[in-house]
Amino acid sequence: MVLSLFVGMLLGGVGALSAYGPGLPNAIYNPYAYVLLAVVVGRTAAGFGWAVLSSVLAAFGVLLSTLSATLFEPGDWLTGLGDDGATMNLTVVNLVTIGVLSYLTKRPDRWGGLAAGGAVGLALFEGIDKLMPGPEFVPGFWPWGAAVMLVLAVGMLISLARRRDRICAALIALALGAFHFVFFTTGI
Repeated sequence: MVLSLFVGMLLGGVGALSAYGPGLPNAIYNPYAYVLLAVVVGRTAAGFGWAVLSSVLAAFGVLLSTLSATLFEPGDWLTGLGDDGATMNLTVVNLVTIGVLSYLTKRPDRWGGLAAGGAVGLALFEGIDKLMPGPEFVPGFWPWGAAVMLVLAVGMLISLARRRDRICAALIALALGAFHFVFFTTGI
């Protein structure tokens, strides 16, 4: 449990340092390293309550180290993050939800497959935001960043969903990704 906080702080610190480098490696590292941390923390939790607590601690570890790194920047520190407060809050909620859904994939019934599809769909949200024009748009994200996003999604489907539920989980992930693309990024 405390390990998830420290690993989150470590990954957030590395992400904060990578923000000073080229845009594409930072766009690939941030948030996919954090998504993988949420998946590992949620999947290895001993119970539902531990999954929630560990996911919250991991997400707050990432947030704390990122905010701490921006304190050393001259000027306006909040705009140095590139996001506003609402976007940071949604990212924390997204990471916690991915962790909890990753725990729920342990269920042997159809609900485990639905949880796997939900976790992969939420991970796709982060990549779609970087591909489409908006506050999180990253120039040059296509095609390499999108390839990393798809490899992560397929890896999450293979590792989280059981064999018989993989098609159902993939359809749920595609439906969530399409919903996010149509309604949130295009403004319809």
